[in-house]
Amino acid sequence: MSNKIAPAHILIVLLLSISHVVADEVKVATVNIDKLLLHYRAADKELSYLKSGRDRYLRDRNTRQKKINSLALDIKEVYAKLKNKAMPRSERDHLIDQRQNLIVQYKALANEIKLADGAQAASTKQKITAATRRILDQCKLTTNKYAKSHGYQWVIESSGTTSSQVSPLIYARHAIDITDEILALLNDVKSQ
Repeated sequence: MSNKIAPAHILIVLLLSISHVVADEVKVATVNIDKLLLHYRAADKELSYLKSGRDRYLRDRNTRQKKINSLALDIKEVYAKLKNKAMPRSERDHLIDQRQNLIVQYKALANEIKLADGAQAASTKQKITAATRRILDQCKLTTNKYAKSHGYQWVIESSGTTSSQVSPLIYARHAIDITDEILALLNDVKSQ
């Protein structure tokens, strides 16, 4: 066999070395959106605001629940009095009316709480969805600006839990995680 290298082999070696050089010039980074959401001060403020609204609602609900509990005790008390058979007919009729009135109040308040709970849950879900969208949009915008100014061709979300539960990062050679830098920029922007 001759020591000559066929022209096709030279072309293949040349193409492989060029593709290797081009691949080394592609700048890839990862960012962990879950970590950004966990440590982003504006996200924490949004969450604190939503929690304070929920806490106000729960305080109001607890007041109504105490009233329901009081009504239940009043109903039991009236029922216990009605068990006494040695009582004038007028007093018995009065207690029966009182018991019916208490039951109506009890049911109305229980229904009011049930409806308010449903409305509160729907409202909170809507507010959380809107806040999450705003925060994710800010994270994406800041990441895009950072990537452009630092020459990255790809920034891959690496937590794998933000939408599909499967990380879009299958393989990244020499990827640089810029999560902390993006977090610093997000927090600096909001604090100014």
